[in-house]
Amino acid sequence: MTSTRPVVPAGDRRIERDSWVPTLGPGMVLGALGTIGLVVSMFMTWRSPDVHPSGIPLAFLFDSGTHASDPSILLLLIPMAILLAVGTLLPRASAARVVGSLGTLVVVVLFAVQLNDAIDALPGAHLGDLLDTGFYVAAIAGVVGLVSGLMPSGWTRRWSRTEISDGRGVDLGNPRI
Repeated sequence: MTSTRPVVPAGDRRIERDSWVPTLGPGMVLGALGTIGLVVSMFMTWRSPDVHPSGIPLAFLFDSGTHASDPSILLLLIPMAILLAVGTLLPRASAARVVGSLGTLVVVVLFAVQLNDAIDALPGAHLGDLLDTGFYVAAIAGVVGLVSGLMPSGWTRRWSRTEISDGRGVDLGNPRI
Protein backbone atom coordinates (compact mmCIF):
# COMPACT_ATOMS: atom_id res chain seq x y z
CA MET A 1 0.00 0.00 0.00
CA THR A 2 1.25 3.32 -0.90
CA SER A 3 -0.09 6.73 -0.15
CA THR A 4 0.51 9.90 -1.98
CA ARG A 5 0.72 13.42 -0.73
CA PRO A 6 0.30 16.42 -2.91
CA VAL A 7 3.51 18.29 -3.56
CA VAL A 8 3.33 21.94 -2.62
CA PRO A 9 5.50 24.31 -4.65
CA ALA A 10 8.14 26.16 -2.67
CA GLY A 11 6.83 29.17 -0.77
CA ASP A 12 3.15 28.40 -1.40
CA ARG A 13 2.20 27.04 2.00
CA ARG A 14 1.06 29.73 4.39
CA ILE A 15 -0.42 29.58 7.83
CA GLU A 16 -2.21 32.72 8.94
CA ARG A 17 -3.25 33.36 12.50
CA ASP A 18 -4.80 36.27 14.23
CA SER A 19 -5.04 37.17 17.88
CA TRP A 20 -6.15 40.06 20.03
CA VAL A 21 -3.42 41.93 21.85
CA PRO A 22 -4.19 44.44 24.60
CA THR A 23 -2.61 47.82 24.13
CA LEU A 24 -3.24 50.90 26.17
CA GLY A 25 -5.90 52.81 24.24
CA PRO A 26 -8.00 55.84 25.20
CA GLY A 27 -11.23 53.84 25.51
CA MET A 28 -9.58 51.36 27.85
CA VAL A 29 -8.11 54.10 30.06
CA LEU A 30 -11.33 56.11 30.25
CA GLY A 31 -13.35 52.93 30.80
CA ALA A 32 -11.12 52.02 33.75
CA LEU A 33 -11.47 55.54 35.18
CA GLY A 34 -15.25 55.39 34.80
CA THR A 35 -15.41 52.00 36.47
CA ILE A 36 -13.21 53.08 39.37
CA GLY A 37 -15.20 56.30 39.76
CA LEU A 38 -18.52 54.46 39.90
CA VAL A 39 -17.24 51.93 42.43
CA VAL A 40 -15.80 54.70 44.62
CA SER A 41 -19.08 56.64 44.46
CA MET A 42 -20.90 53.63 45.93
CA PHE A 43 -18.97 54.14 49.18
CA MET A 44 -19.45 57.92 49.33
CA THR A 45 -22.43 59.94 50.51
CA TRP A 46 -24.89 60.99 47.83
CA ARG A 47 -27.12 63.26 49.90
CA SER A 48 -26.59 65.42 52.94
CA PRO A 49 -26.63 64.54 55.76
CA ASP A 50 -24.67 61.29 55.38
CA VAL A 51 -26.94 59.24 53.07
CA HIS A 52 -25.10 56.51 51.13
CA PRO A 53 -26.46 54.65 48.07
CA SER A 54 -27.16 51.67 50.32
CA GLY A 55 -29.60 53.87 52.23
CA ILE A 56 -31.48 55.11 49.16
CA PRO A 57 -34.37 52.79 48.26
CA LEU A 58 -34.74 51.74 44.65
CA ALA A 59 -38.40 52.80 44.76
CA PHE A 60 -37.24 56.40 45.40
CA LEU A 61 -36.09 56.65 41.78
CA PHE A 62 -39.70 56.36 40.67
CA ASP A 63 -41.66 57.80 43.62
CA SER A 64 -40.25 60.53 45.83
CA GLY A 65 -42.84 59.88 48.53
CA THR A 66 -42.03 56.22 49.02
CA HIS A 67 -41.67 54.68 52.46
CA ALA A 68 -39.83 51.59 51.19
CA SER A 69 -36.37 50.85 52.49
CA ASP A 70 -35.26 47.78 50.51
CA PRO A 71 -33.71 47.16 48.01
CA SER A 72 -31.29 50.04 47.57
CA ILE A 73 -30.07 51.67 44.36
CA LEU A 74 -26.97 49.52 44.65
CA LEU A 75 -29.09 46.89 42.94
CA LEU A 76 -28.70 49.00 39.79
CA LEU A 77 -25.26 50.53 40.36
CA ILE A 78 -23.37 47.26 40.89
CA PRO A 79 -24.42 45.73 37.52
CA MET A 80 -23.55 49.02 35.82
CA ALA A 81 -20.06 48.90 37.33
CA ILE A 82 -19.69 45.29 36.17
CA LEU A 83 -20.74 46.26 32.63
CA LEU A 84 -18.20 49.09 32.61
CA ALA A 85 -15.46 46.74 33.81
CA VAL A 86 -16.34 44.02 31.29
CA GLY A 87 -16.43 46.58 28.49
CA THR A 88 -13.02 47.83 29.53
CA LEU A 89 -11.34 44.44 29.79
CA LEU A 90 -12.77 42.57 26.79
CA PRO A 91 -11.94 43.29 23.15
CA ARG A 92 -14.73 44.73 21.02
CA ALA A 93 -17.00 45.25 24.04
CA SER A 94 -17.39 49.00 23.88
CA ALA A 95 -21.17 48.53 23.77
CA ALA A 96 -21.00 47.21 27.33
CA ARG A 97 -19.28 50.44 28.40
CA VAL A 98 -21.99 52.49 26.70
CA VAL A 99 -24.82 50.49 28.30
CA GLY A 100 -23.18 50.60 31.75
CA SER A 101 -22.58 54.32 31.61
CA LEU A 102 -26.06 55.10 30.24
CA GLY A 103 -27.57 53.03 33.06
CA THR A 104 -25.47 54.96 35.57
CA LEU A 105 -26.59 58.29 34.12
CA VAL A 106 -30.24 57.19 34.24
CA VAL A 107 -29.90 56.33 37.96
CA VAL A 108 -28.16 59.65 38.67
CA VAL A 109 -30.74 61.72 36.76
CA LEU A 110 -33.73 59.91 38.30
CA PHE A 111 -32.25 60.40 41.76
CA ALA A 112 -31.77 64.14 41.17
CA VAL A 113 -35.26 64.57 39.71
CA GLN A 114 -36.95 62.74 42.59
CA LEU A 115 -34.88 64.53 45.23
CA ASN A 116 -35.78 67.86 43.64
CA ASP A 117 -39.45 66.83 43.67
CA ALA A 118 -39.20 65.87 47.35
CA ILE A 119 -37.65 69.19 48.43
CA ASP A 120 -40.11 71.37 46.51
CA ALA A 121 -42.30 71.43 49.63
CA LEU A 122 -39.47 72.96 51.68
CA PRO A 123 -39.16 76.72 51.24
CA GLY A 124 -35.63 77.89 50.52
CA ALA A 125 -34.22 74.41 49.88
CA HIS A 126 -32.12 73.90 46.76
CA LEU A 127 -31.08 70.67 45.11
CA GLY A 128 -27.42 71.66 45.06
CA ASP A 129 -27.44 72.10 48.83
CA LEU A 130 -28.53 68.49 49.41
CA LEU A 131 -26.41 66.64 46.85
CA ASP A 132 -23.11 65.35 48.14
CA THR A 133 -19.82 64.28 46.58
CA GLY A 134 -20.76 60.68 45.77
CA PHE A 135 -23.57 61.83 43.49
CA TYR A 136 -21.21 64.03 41.49
CA VAL A 137 -18.53 61.31 41.29
CA ALA A 138 -21.14 58.86 39.92
CA ALA A 139 -22.36 61.43 37.39
CA ILE A 140 -18.82 62.16 36.19
CA ALA A 141 -18.05 58.42 36.05
CA GLY A 142 -21.12 57.92 33.87
CA VAL A 143 -20.05 60.64 31.45
CA VAL A 144 -16.46 59.38 31.32
CA GLY A 145 -17.73 55.83 30.72
CA LEU A 146 -19.97 57.04 27.90
CA VAL A 147 -17.10 58.88 26.23
CA SER A 148 -14.92 55.77 26.61
CA GLY A 149 -17.51 53.69 24.78
CA LEU A 150 -17.20 55.99 21.78
CA MET A 151 -13.40 55.75 21.63
CA PRO A 152 -11.17 52.88 20.47
CA SER A 153 -10.60 50.48 23.33
CA GLY A 154 -6.97 49.72 22.62
CA TRP A 155 -7.35 46.07 21.71
CA THR A 156 -5.61 45.48 18.39
CA ARG A 157 -5.74 42.51 16.09
CA ARG A 158 -2.36 41.02 15.34
CA TRP A 159 -1.88 38.95 12.22
CA SER A 160 0.97 36.52 11.82
CA ARG A 161 1.86 34.69 8.64
CA THR A 162 4.20 31.77 8.39
CA GLU A 163 5.42 30.40 5.07
CA ILE A 164 6.69 26.85 5.08
CA SER A 165 8.87 25.39 2.41
CA ASP A 166 12.08 23.42 2.20
CA GLY A 167 13.10 25.16 -1.01
CA ARG A 168 12.73 22.06 -3.21
CA GLY A 169 8.94 21.97 -3.48
CA VAL A 170 8.64 19.07 -1.07
CA ASP A 171 5.58 18.98 1.18
CA LEU A 172 6.60 19.32 4.81
CA GLY A 173 3.34 17.89 6.10
CA ASN A 174 1.61 19.43 9.10
CA PRO A 175 4.30 21.26 11.05
CA ARG A 176 3.59 22.41 14.58
CA ILE A 177 4.00 26.11 15.06
